[in-house]
Amino acid sequence: MKAQKLSGDQKLEWSDIPYILTVCEAGSLAGAARLLGVNHSTVFRRVESVEKRLGVRLFERRRSGYVMTPAGELFLKQASVLCNGMDRIERELSGKDLRLEGPLTVTTTDSLLHCLSPVFAAFQARHPDIELRLLSDVRALDLMQRDADIALRPTHDPPEHWIGRRLSRLSFATYAHRDYWQEACELAPDNLRWVLLGDDLHQSPMSRLAVRHRAKEAKVTIANTMMSVFDLVRSGTGIAAMPCYLAEGSPGLVRVHEPDASANWHLWLLAHPDVRRSARVNAFYDFAATQITEAYLGQPCP
Repeated sequence: MKAQKLSGDQKLEWSDIPYILTVCEAGSLAGAARLLGVNHSTVFRRVESVEKRLGVRLFERRRSGYVMTPAGELFLKQASVLCNGMDRIERELSGKDLRLEGPLTVTTTDSLLHCLSPVFAAFQARHPDIELRLLSDVRALDLMQRDADIALRPTHDPPEHWIGRRLSRLSFATYAHRDYWQEACELAPDNLRWVLLGDDLHQSPMSRLAVRHRAKEAKVTIANTMMSVFDLVRSGTGIAAMPCYLAEGSPGLVRVHEPDASANWHLWLLAHPDVRRSARVNAFYDFAATQITEAYLGQPCP
């Protein structure tokens, strides 16, 4: 028997699909309502409407919750494919925007933003119609979820699914203000004060370098951002391990221990492969890679 086509008033609405998928995930109307932020009755009406239009039961109503029928399992499989396809369409269409205007979000660290502000200023001057949005944050932003278009980050392990360009090898050393160090030279190692970056697991190269050189009983001051550490050292608070790109050449600072590049960290410029096709992203990608490598971070710590 030939399958009957759905008439116009029987066809599914795209907005119905998230309700069905969420019931599949939650296993109940109440759970789906909480996830969607709507009333229990709204989810019930949507499910009933879809089943009526399709002429099949997608769920068995049990006391323990809603259980998918074979038709519901098929709906879940096909609707998931549709949703994934829509997500990819959105990424690729936005990635093929050829205009050199509109927003461009770049995430970086506070210390890199401090050092590379001339690069951002020069890019903005060259492309005044691009709205540059700079996010200085230590948390791991997700380019897949479009938290940002580009990431400019120091790392030793960039994500495999991002397009990346390694710009420069990074070195780290310990520094203190000249006045503090002149007085500290007369103190025992246990009486020196160290300014530490908050990192209980000692995962960052700065933390590992500080552990290596700091006396076990030395006094400490802890800050949660690299720029806070930098400012405290410049004010004469104590000694700290910092990136060479941040501390070298800073007035008043002297190097206490020799540079160390053994952590194998590099500065990476990263973008999602779909978004990389955007004219805005491509323009910043090429401009920043050239400017940073040649003018700012291309030379190792002396």
